[in-house]
Amino acid sequence: MVKPFLLMALLAGSAAHAASLTTQLDRSVVALGEPLSLTLQASSLDLDALDLAPLDARFEVFARTRSRGTDSETLVLTLYPRIAGTLPVPPLQLDTRRTSALPLTVTDGSETVPRVTANWVLEPALPRVNQPVRLTLAICDDGSLQWQRPPLPTQAGRVLRVLGEDEGDGERASEACALHRFHWALLATREGAATLSVPMLDASRFGQRLRFPGPSLNFEAAALPAWLPAHVPPVAPVIQADPLPARWPLQRPLSWRFEVAGGYSADGLKALLDLQLRESPALGVYPPLIEAIASDDPNSPLSHYAVTLFLQPRASGEITLPTLNLPWYDPVRGQLASHVLSGRSLAVFDPRWQRAGQVAGGLAGILLLAGLIWQIRRTARWRLARRRGLRAIRQARDIAELAQAVRQFSLMGQPAAPSLGEWQRRLARETACDVAGAVRLLEQQLFGQVSSNLVALQQSFLPVLSRAHPKMHYSRIGAIRT
Repeated sequence: MVKPFLLMALLAGSAAHAASLTTQLDRSVVALGEPLSLTLQASSLDLDALDLAPLDARFEVFARTRSRGTDSETLVLTLYPRIAGTLPVPPLQLDTRRTSALPLTVTDGSETVPRVTANWVLEPALPRVNQPVRLTLAICDDGSLQWQRPPLPTQAGRVLRVLGEDEGDGERASEACALHRFHWALLATREGAATLSVPMLDASRFGQRLRFPGPSLNFEAAALPAWLPAHVPPVAPVIQADPLPARWPLQRPLSWRFEVAGGYSADGLKALLDLQLRESPALGVYPPLIEAIASDDPNSPLSHYAVTLFLQPRASGEITLPTLNLPWYDPVRGQLASHVLSGRSLAVFDPRWQRAGQVAGGLAGILLLAGLIWQIRRTARWRLARRRGLRAIRQARDIAELAQAVRQFSLMGQPAAPSLGEWQRRLARETACDVAGAVRLLEQQLFGQVSSNLVALQQSFLPVLSRAHPKMHYSRIGAIRT
């Protein structure tokens, strides 16, 4: 019975002697931000059971690469140092095997990796609960690094919203540097002290991936008074309202839009508006539309909303839109304040009467236009008639033709008068021309009492008749007859 136990003990001792665990670093000096490789080689051991917790305090285990051989297993860890200085790799324990500590020196910058500093800026430094403040991560380097915005961990008691980023010139320890800043809006939702830790900062330089340790921020949010109503932030709102029309048609919905910048949330704004908007017999009120919009300042931590109220006038006459009161807490005075958005008065009219007026105005315009066209045509007619009459007088070849042309002259297009006397009376009714002298000379010539040449008689009529135009009252009477 002794021999089997002895054989088993010898086999166990042989297996224990065959198991091995070794570690090796690819270099002993590295710059902060650079990666290094830690190679672990095990024989007759399970690397899945390896505890890497001792590395977490000094290094970030960024990647793992595992390979198997015929009688061994290899695990390559990509590490990024978290601090600079003498930073030996701690021993690692696997089963009964324990590795030795490996010496390592981490420098703060080198010829290939610039020195990097990062810090948090909180504005204001002492926030209150529900007060939006700007959180800034400022990173200084030599300008050769390309940075990526780090993801901030979510945690109960605070809300983070991504803002913009910018670059510029900075200074650290009286030394110029390139400054890159990432901005967030931070909203503490409960009072007390809190810590904000950022993971490793990711950067690249000429295609090389670098990771630098991120700073931590300790801050404390001051409490608000217990009597303060919900949805009331400790930030004064800024309101810009669109202009409203002075008149509005009955039964047509009216959109009243204004922008609110401050510390309100969408739910808080809706709750405050619902308390103040009430329907009335003269005005119908629909649920408001609240939309988040971009601020003119991309790095402003304040919330920015566009609020649209839909109101429907139900009665004609003068109505006043509701006055809105947006409360906020004034931490300097320690009291409740408010911003009042006064509702203006509107003249509500019935569009049916307006349409009737428009139709009447249109008909009047048509009639006026028709009268104007008719008047233009009448003027063109008597001017044309005058032109034809003057031409006939000029073209008369003897006294008889001249007398005939004179009796046919009429601005209203009437037939030839039976005598010169009748023509003279008719012309006096139509116009204000005085042709008595010319008619007398023509009658004397016709009856042989005087001897005048044809041209002289024509000239006695032409200057007077060329200025002839209808009298106003006769023009109207002639228009009625026509």
